[in-house]
This record gives sequence, structure tokens and C-alpha cells, in this order.
Amino acid sequence: MEKSKKYITISVAAFICYCNTLWGSFVFDDTEAIVKNKDVMPYIPLNEIFRNDFWGSNISLNSSHKSYRPLTILSYRLNVLYSNNKLDAFQFHATNVILYGLLCLLTIPVFELFLRKKKTQKSVDDTAYLSSLLFTVHPIHTECVAGLVGRADILCSILFFIVILLYDKAISKKSFVLLCIVVVTTAAAVLCKETAITVLGVCVVYDLFLLKKQRKDWCDIFNIYFFIRTATLVVTGLVILFYRFKIMNFEGPTFTSIDNPAAYADKVFIRIFSYNYIYFLNFLLLLWPQWLCFDWSMGCIPLIERISDKRILIVLIFWIITLISVHHLAKKVVENRFLDAKTMALGLIIFPFLPASNLFLKVGFVIAERTLLLPSAGFCLLVVIGLKKIQSFAPSHKTTVVVLFYTVCVIFTLRSIQRNFEWLREETLFTSALNVCPLNAKVHYNIAKIAGDQNNKTLALSEYKKALELNPNYEQAMNNLANLLREDRKFGEAEALLRKALDVRPNFAAAWMNLGIVLTNLNRTEEAEHCYKTAIKFRNKYPDCYYNLGNLYLDQKRNDEALDAWEMAVLYRPSHVAAWSNTLVLLDSMRQYDKVLELGITALIHNPKSPALHFSLANTLGKIQRFEKAESHFLEAINLNPNNALYHSNLGVLYHRWGKVDKAREMYKKALQIDPHMKTTELNLRKLVNAQD
Repeated sequence: MEKSKKYITISVAAFICYCNTLWGSFVFDDTEAIVKNKDVMPYIPLNEIFRNDFWGSNISLNSSHKSYRPLTILSYRLNVLYSNNKLDAFQFHATNVILYGLLCLLTIPVFELFLRKKKTQKSVDDTAYLSSLLFTVHPIHTECVAGLVGRADILCSILFFIVILLYDKAISKKSFVLLCIVVVTTAAAVLCKETAITVLGVCVVYDLFLLKKQRKDWCDIFNIYFFIRTATLVVTGLVILFYRFKIMNFEGPTFTSIDNPAAYADKVFIRIFSYNYIYFLNFLLLLWPQWLCFDWSMGCIPLIERISDKRILIVLIFWIITLISVHHLAKKVVENRFLDAKTMALGLIIFPFLPASNLFLKVGFVIAERTLLLPSAGFCLLVVIGLKKIQSFAPSHKTTVVVLFYTVCVIFTLRSIQRNFEWLREETLFTSALNVCPLNAKVHYNIAKIAGDQNNKTLALSEYKKALELNPNYEQAMNNLANLLREDRKFGEAEALLRKALDVRPNFAAAWMNLGIVLTNLNRTEEAEHCYKTAIKFRNKYPDCYYNLGNLYLDQKRNDEALDAWEMAVLYRPSHVAAWSNTLVLLDSMRQYDKVLELGITALIHNPKSPALHFSLANTLGKIQRFEKAESHFLEAINLNPNNALYHSNLGVLYHRWGKVDKAREMYKKALQIDPHMKTTELNLRKLVNAQD
């Protein structure tokens, strides 16, 4: 096949697999990393993305996830800029699909590098193309493409392959400039996602691989150029690691046994066999990705705790086969005294997977499908090399092998498309996980959250209780269940759950705030105030907590303290309409009209489409007889929320006082059409009619 046709085929295959993601929304981790992450917004100073972690929190804080991917965040910001400062999901998903297509195209030249028999050979058979095709349609990539946070992996992988291509040029041309470009590109890749640092290990293996094609003896390859290149890669890795740890104050992320049970198991036996079983499952997902799940934590994969566990046999068989294969490969290397493409394929599997292996650092997950993006490239190359071997040993079955390969590609394509449909909405994504991980408490928790958002309280209560049944110490489920119980005015049960959640995690700021709300409803105001202040101690920039604290002060007639609390709420979240609205209403009641006008204008700058703010400002303007300005704000409030009877009624009052009787009558009637039970409006209309008579 011509080279251009290969690239066109790969591009078309990538589009076919992922075009249905274009109509997706922001789901699961996208909400925290993009929707709620202020760093993606253009009005935030650019240097903030280099101070904060991937989720928008200061990376130096103990509570930070410590994932540092500023270039990925920058790509999100560019999406927002291109969409006129809006979060347009289509733009985000289209970018992911385009980047994924680029990644798939890059696999062709990379695989060709690995497959060349000699350094000077310019062409190879279709092994590279077929490997790229298998890589393109592999369903394990759906999380990376359909989930927008997966862009970190895609960008990292693109630069990962570019580094390999550049390094090949640096070797062939013995160019120090190209070597410097390799260093810079590696640093950029690490700023997309940390796992990119493993490309340095792949480059060292590739250096040996390339040199062994030209020389027979190992001692002959260790020349001055090799040592310079290797030393450069080692120093680059050390410098990147140093600055990476320095950025996070040389403190690792704080995970729990909920996130990664095997890493926190007390017994070495449990850790070893559980880890190795997880390695096997990762391999199984590459081999046949039928069972895909957005989250594999919280009991999804039970630990291997007994010697009688049958899964130990699976682990042993897996490693026996693996070691036999590696021994066979090593034997060929020793006998033939050269490295072949299988060596590079294994390097591409092993090195990028190391950060997720728990061998060096504990990670915050059990299995993460997106961490298999790069290893899957090596896997696909190995598979196609294996199929080519079968064809060479059994030429009569060549057609059968070809048919089998393309059948798998079709199946993988259909599976990718099917999985993408599940990623379109959170409801389908979470529900699909029940078939894979029914014992995962987080799956039930997320289903409950969706049900709660859809006002399906029955399902939400049931799923939160199921989550707690599977994991009795799941503090977030306790917190959310307590909120539902509070809404049903079951304050005693809610308080008990929240206190239990705080026993599990004493620094759980949201639980402290929600406990404050419960205690406020129970008129235990001193305890409630303590809870709010404790929540703020653990999360100092907590606008919702300041808002609720302000409400508590308002109930106690501590007006100045209420205003101070709401001021903090809007400082940390200028879009907090409720805090702005309460501030304006309280200032209006205190007859501080100038302050109302000043803050009202500021509030509308941040929230121009808030009918409540227009309404509050209009009421104050009416009181100081600035009727025209008041009218414009009333009309804007009605335009934004035409079914609010109070807006029409108060505009009627304004017209009544202004002397515009006909308009007043019209507004009163509209208000009563919307809500016939408005006695005050009915009385005002009657007075208006009587006055005319």
C-alpha cells in the first residue's frame, strides 16, 4: 500500500472510531478538571496554571493531588478562547479526536524505525501500518479520547513519539542541537503528563537497539557518542525529577486504601500477589478489552489475601508464560547478538507502565485504562509481529491470519464506538460500570449523585446506602446521604452520618459545613458556627461555607458579620449569586442604598444573566425614585425569568408609584396569571382599579 493511503486509512479509522464522541459532554473527572477548574478560564493569570495542579488546587498544599500538567490545562484554555470564553464541549471533544488522529499517524514512522533491519533501510513491509491500524481501533483508548481529561495522555504520547523520532535523527546525524531539542521536547511532554519521563528509558534502549544492528560485539557500541547521549538523557531525567518534586515541596500525594487497596495492605504476600493479579488484568484489557470501567477502585478487584485464592494460579501461569517469552527473546539476543523490534515493543510496553505499577510510588488507582495508551502501542506491534511469524511458518494459512486480523479490527472498532456511546453521558457511563464492577462502592456513589441531580431521591437513597454497605467508611457517601436526609428534615440521622464521616476524615471540610447546616436547623447555633469555622480552617477558600455562615449571622441579627461572610463568599467565587443577592437585600433593608448600587453593578459584571441580581437592584432603584433605571432592570429580570410572578408584581408597583397606571395594571394581571394566590398583588390591583373609578 502506498504511504499516503496508509496515512489516510489510519486517519479515517480514527475518525470512524471516535466521531460519536463529538456529541459528548463533560463527564466524570472532566467536571473537576475543566468545568470547575478556574485555570482553564482566560481571565485567570497564565502563571496560575504553573502554580496549581491538574485540578486547579495549589500544588504545594497537602490536599493537592500533585498531578502537574500545565500544558494540558493550557490546551483546555485555548479551547475556551476559541469558543468565545465558553465551555463548549464540542470544541473540547473535537480537539481530542484530532489529537488522537495525530497520535495514531505518528505510530507509523515510530514502528517503522523499530522494524528496519538495517539502519540504512528506508522501507519495511506493512507490519508498521497494520500495527498502527490495530492501535488506532483498540478500545482501551476510549477513556483517553471520550474522557476529556485523557487529553493529558494523548498529548504526552504525541510528544513521547516525537522524542523518539527526534532522538533517531540526533543519533544518525550526531547532532548536539537535535539532542537539545530532544531534552526540551521531553520536558514539554512531562508538562503534559508525568509518565512522559519514561521516554528517556525507551530512548536508551533504542540507542542500543540501533547500534547493535551495526556492530556484533557489545563492547564496540560503547563509544564516546553513546556515552554523551546516555549521560544527557540521565541528567535530563534527574533534573526533571528534581524540579518535579520541588514543585510539590518534595511531598507526594495523599492517597488512601480506598483509592488503591493493594498498596495499603499490611502483608507483603497480599501486596505482591494483588499487584501481580492487577498486572495480569491490565494485560487482559489489552488482549481483549471487553470489560471497561471508568473506575476500578473500592472493592472492584478484591485483594488476594489467602494462599487458597484461585487467582494465584492465574498469576503464576501469567508469569510463567511471560518469563518463558522473555527468556526466548533474551536467548535470541545473545545468540544472534542483535536487538530486534520485539525488544523495542517490550520497552514500549514496560517503561510507560512503570509509573502505574506501584513499584516506585503508590498511585491513586487500581487500574486506569488511560495509562495503557502507550503500552498498547508496544502490544499492538508485538501482536502483528507474532501474526507475521505465523504467516511465515504456515504460508498456507496466510489468508486465514489476514481475515482473523481484520475481523479483530472490526470488532475493536465496534467496541470502541459502543464504549464511546457510554461515555456521552454520566448516567450511561456509571450504569455501564455495574456490569464490570458491581462491588465498587464508587460506582454506586456516582449513580446516586446522578439520581440526586435528577431529583430521583428514591434511587439516590438506595444507591448511597448500597455504597455504604460495600464500604462502611465511605465518608463522601455519608456526606451526600446526610444531605438528602436533611432535605427530608431527618436531622438526627443526618447529624449521625456526618459525625461518622468526620470520624473517618476529620479534615473533611464539606462534612463540617453540612453539619453546620444541620445544627442550624436544630437551632444549635453555637455548634453550627463552630462547624462552619472548622470547615473554613480546613478549606480557607470555601465560598459556600462563608455563604452559610453569613446566613447564620443574619438569623442572629449580626448583620455586619453576615455582610463580611458574604463578602468572602463572592471574593472566592464571584459567580455566587445567592451571596450577592443576600448582600444586596440586607444592605437595602439597612437603607444603605449607595452601597447597594455600587455592589449591584459589580455583581452584574460577574453575573450579567442573573435575574435575581437585576431584581434586587431594581427594587433599590425604585425606592430612590430612579424609575427609568429600575424599569430597565425589572424588564431584564423578567426577560431572563418570565415566569416569576414576583418580578411582574414589583414592576407593577414601580409603575403604580411612577404614575403609569395602564402598565401597572398590565403587570399586576400578568403576575396573577402566573400565581393567582398573590394576595398583595390582588390587593394592589384592586386599589388601582378603585382609584381610577
